[in-house]
Amino acid sequence: MPGNVIRHPQEGNWIRVNYTGRILNTGNIFVTRDSATAQLQGTFQYYTHYVPEYFQFKSDNGSVPSGMLYALGEMNAGDVVRAYIPYGLAYGTSGTSFGSGYEGQVASVPGSTPIIMDMELLEIVADPVIAENELVQDFAYNEWGKTIEDTVRANIYRRTLSLGKDTATVKADTTVSVYYVGRFMDGFVFDTNIEDTARKYNIYSSSNRYDSITVNTGGTDTTYVKGFYHAIVGMKFGETAQTVFTSAYGYGSTLQSPENETWINPYTPLMFTIMVIPPNGDGTAYHPYSIKGVKALTKDEDDVWITGYVVGAVDGASVETGAVYSDTVKVKTNILLSDIRTPDDASRVVAVELPEGTIRDKLNLVDNEAIYRKKIVVRGNIRQYLGQTGLVDVTQYVKK
Repeated sequence: MPGNVIRHPQEGNWIRVNYTGRILNTGNIFVTRDSATAQLQGTFQYYTHYVPEYFQFKSDNGSVPSGMLYALGEMNAGDVVRAYIPYGLAYGTSGTSFGSGYEGQVASVPGSTPIIMDMELLEIVADPVIAENELVQDFAYNEWGKTIEDTVRANIYRRTLSLGKDTATVKADTTVSVYYVGRFMDGFVFDTNIEDTARKYNIYSSSNRYDSITVNTGGTDTTYVKGFYHAIVGMKFGETAQTVFTSAYGYGSTLQSPENETWINPYTPLMFTIMVIPPNGDGTAYHPYSIKGVKALTKDEDDVWITGYVVGAVDGASVETGAVYSDTVKVKTNILLSDIRTPDDASRVVAVELPEGTIRDKLNLVDNEAIYRKKIVVRGNIRQYLGQTGLVDVTQYVKK
């Protein structure tokens, strides 16, 4: 990582240290930053980012044993040292404990226990802000071909991965729905609201809700870090883009150490892949048209996806006169979809023709009352059907 070359850590410098700690009299590991060691100890966690710790070298740093600081103060960047530390310079008479995937064979150090620390001093940084800025700038240039002229804001870069059909741009102080994947610059995924991605990277939790989130880009929403909102402004609806930004728009100099979640070192850049959902969809598999979106179309379209709640069927020649908003219907040839579960007029629904075969067998309400008021996604062609714009030639469906 960029930074000034310094022989030994000086008071106030920031240092990056890899370490593994052992109990002196047993050799048992109680903490490690190494994933391979954690796997051998049986404490490995997929949500844990096994990277060196980054902290300020200060004599009064109460979170680091003074014996470690004494040893680190004599080391050069690149040195590997084994330090034998008496309990008075380790965790004192109280001891300490570790967790979140960093613990070893034992999760705690009893009071009055001497320890062994194997340490590698990887980097000494005089100014962490300058070092981080250079890191992000170099990444944007070398990986994405972006220069300082391409910034969204200072030290925020963005690149487009794909565009949808919509050409409208997200403005400041706009409410949008998005999917996202949060990463570190080494590619480690620490957060997402996409279920398949969470499962792929083994960070899925049954307590999380995997669905699009609604955010306002005006800055009043503080649920996510500032860089996340800044990166969305200027994206197009339906666009998928990647952004990278410094911790000035993230967590700054503060260590994030949530229980049973990914820890984030101070001065750590963040990356997000962001997908902005068109307000009414764009007919793609990623962004199916809502019923409102179908109603807004001015011409026929082929091979599009639409989504809505199954709210009834048409028993007659037109939606206007034959719509039945109930799960008790007599026809198998069509269903009605709506953006709401309880519509009561033709302006809120779209009729979907069900072709003979598996699709009709699985989606008609006569035989499948359980799908009533459940959301589905269907693929077909937009045409006039039963007196208004509808969907015909259906080839695929997905029950949500």
